[in-house]
Amino acid sequence: MDSLIVRVRPGETRIARADADGRLKDFAIYREQNAGLVGDVFLGRIKKVIPAMEAAFVDIGAERDGFLALPEARPQPHMGGGEAPRDRISDYVHEGEAVLVQVLASARDSKGPKLTRRVNVTGAFLVLTPNDPGIRVSKRIRDDAERNRLRAVLTGLLNGREGCVVRSGAEGAGQKTLQGEIGLLRVRWADMLAHAEQQTPPALVSGDVPPAIQFLTENGHGGLSKIVVDDAPTAKKLEAELSKLEALPSGGVQRHPGSADVFESEGIADEVAGLMNAQVRLPGGGSLIIEETAAVTTIDVNVGGAGGGGGRAGDVALATNLDAMKETARQMRLRNLAGLIVIDIVSMTGKDGPGRVVTALKEALAQDPASPQVLGTTRGGLLEVTRPRRRPPLSTQLMAPCPVCGTGRAEAPLSVGYRALDRVLAEVWAQPSLIPALRLHPSIARALKDEGQAALDDMENKLGQPLELVPDDKLGHGQFRVEPAQR
Repeated sequence: MDSLIVRVRPGETRIARADADGRLKDFAIYREQNAGLVGDVFLGRIKKVIPAMEAAFVDIGAERDGFLALPEARPQPHMGGGEAPRDRISDYVHEGEAVLVQVLASARDSKGPKLTRRVNVTGAFLVLTPNDPGIRVSKRIRDDAERNRLRAVLTGLLNGREGCVVRSGAEGAGQKTLQGEIGLLRVRWADMLAHAEQQTPPALVSGDVPPAIQFLTENGHGGLSKIVVDDAPTAKKLEAELSKLEALPSGGVQRHPGSADVFESEGIADEVAGLMNAQVRLPGGGSLIIEETAAVTTIDVNVGGAGGGGGRAGDVALATNLDAMKETARQMRLRNLAGLIVIDIVSMTGKDGPGRVVTALKEALAQDPASPQVLGTTRGGLLEVTRPRRRPPLSTQLMAPCPVCGTGRAEAPLSVGYRALDRVLAEVWAQPSLIPALRLHPSIARALKDEGQAALDDMENKLGQPLELVPDDKLGHGQFRVEPAQR
């Protein structure tokens, strides 16, 4: 059974799921300024229609306009089908029009978020498609009898215009549970429509869904035996939401006491801190080297010390590759790697080795909610995988181009700023009489006052007084210091 650990700080919430042995299974960071995440629904405005591309650009209030392609502009996915579809993007949208759109893929690099007009509402067991009738069952539910049971139950629960996608987590769920979730999803959909009617585009209309509920919706509610949260309002809200979904563990939501870091207390702090390390050690002594670029992510499998036991080279190579496939699948989820992923496995002797490695990778990826696809092995012996982009990769949330060398990567100023606010809290908890000031590099101060202003406001509310920021260009780009304020 798994544990869910929620760490709430000004500006961001970090959520981890760990197995019974305390190893991370899933991890995500939710920041207040991250509007435009996958699943967000906006009332946007068509900014420009490009007939030559059969696409439109939509202003959703984000840094870059969203991209709406013809297939996603159609009210129904099957419209325009056939060998020679005659419809055009201009049949569905025109410049200046207000449209309800949902984010399919987050913005990255120079590309804006990918959008669709076919809005759905995702729950733990079902995805409600309000204007797209039909019942589609996840391929991961393989038992035909169970598939037929779910179809029969849902046929009686949906109205004529509704449809749904049955997620793999719905396997074994009873009628009462499914009926309750459909009711919740209908309420969320109605709330979005009501919110949209009151807004002027661009505006986010998908409501205030707690980050922990978003996390569990993406990764599944099942198998949780323990939930620990270090923030009282968040714990209360999460318990209420999970009670509605009948997904609350028997122990309820535990409130982490005191000022100690909940990740430290639960034994996952070191693993979380290492998620940006390029090198990942394997249990058998080998390692992975993970490098992300705009076009591709490469994962290099190294034998390292795996051959120290004196085994045959072929056996060591195969064992290292099999270990590597399990860890590769785990790192994909933890770091939210996406796009094309190329794995350079250790060369093996024997004909069955590559096949066993591909099978091991497919098995390791089988439970990934993003549904990665293993493309196979190239002539050069590289394994290729594609994984859909659901949220921004962890690296783009935490890292930025190095301000010193300009070519490498370093911790982003906002990430340093949030870490600095965290340190302020820790110092105040340790010394309640302290009136703190934060001395930091000017780039960090700018990031907090710009992108991180909401987090700064939250921190000042917690302190009950303004937090003095002292820019100091004598400090390094990633440096800060908490000190007594000069009053």
